[in-house]
Amino acid sequence: MTSSRFAAQGWRRPSAILGLMLSAAAILVACGGSNSSYTYDPGTPTVMVTALNGVSSHTCAPDAQCIDFSSQVAFGNLAGIAPTVSQVATPWTNTVTNIITISQIPYVDGAVDARYYDRAGSIFSMTTDADYRYFSGNGLPSTRMGIFPVQQGTPAYAYYHALPGGVDPDGNPYTPSGQSDEIPISRYDLVSQVPLNPVATGHYPINSLIVGITLTGAVWHVEYANDAVGNWYSPINALPLDQCWGHPYSNQYHLHGYSWKCFPDQGISGQSPVFGFALDGFPITGPRGSDGNMMRNSQLDQCHGTTSEITMPDGTLKTTYHYVLNNEYPYSVGCFRGKVNYFQALGSDAMRETNYPIYINAPYP
Repeated sequence: MTSSRFAAQGWRRPSAILGLMLSAAAILVACGGSNSSYTYDPGTPTVMVTALNGVSSHTCAPDAQCIDFSSQVAFGNLAGIAPTVSQVATPWTNTVTNIITISQIPYVDGAVDARYYDRAGSIFSMTTDADYRYFSGNGLPSTRMGIFPVQQGTPAYAYYHALPGGVDPDGNPYTPSGQSDEIPISRYDLVSQVPLNPVATGHYPINSLIVGITLTGAVWHVEYANDAVGNWYSPINALPLDQCWGHPYSNQYHLHGYSWKCFPDQGISGQSPVFGFALDGFPITGPRGSDGNMMRNSQLDQCHGTTSEITMPDGTLKTTYHYVLNNEYPYSVGCFRGKVNYFQALGSDAMRETNYPIYINAPYP
């Protein structure tokens, strides 16, 4: 699949994470079993569990992230996502055990704050009224970021230099050379409105690239990345990120995998705090349950969440459904428990991927 296919179907922002070009020497392998055993920890993992080779992208189930393929203009069909996820052999991934060893990842160099990319720094606010929660910002987080474009001669450079940087709807490359190592980070209009009191009415496949908003002013993306011949992978299996587990897509910074690594105020015991909100309005918490241990996928439902009493950002206790960040694929939101009004939740053109009306005709019930 090429970026020109996205342009032909109305895509606004084709780029690196949806155009992953792996080295011709990469070896795809089958791997055994479900998520393999590993050392248990309370939320500061040394390993991640990547997607199983062959796991479905259509089915909402534990250890999976289900994408919407329900219509010709649904996200899965526009993106050309494959029906199953593959694995690629990288130095940090054991394709027999499905284990990613964090210490072996060649992180993107640098740890700079938002002022490196914009004089205003990180701008972000969250407000509420009787019905909705509102987010507004410039897309630059309060946590530190790597230096992008990726610098030649650094450990991550070869991986990014091998990737296409994407083209605009007219077929023009986003970067001078057409490669993703030249993609920078820029501010953009982060605008979102989600229900204050969402209702869990089902298990809904994801119909957008963005799945949630962090309280640090960034976003979470779906856990998919593709190569030039139609294979799709967990991004952290195929590509190194910065030390806070983020990188840019069409100049826009976002998070994957161990996304909570750099979040402030994580606590050291008991239930992890709320770190953000999904597009359906439900909270996204850190990895620890009430017993202080990191939750496993076996303790979560098919959307990667559970219902329990948590402390909301305003300090109130609330028994609610919430998604859980942990170190097992898909790491955050596996599907949506509430219906999403994509037009409100993705409130700026910069946050939307298509020109099609899925963002108009998506009312919240």
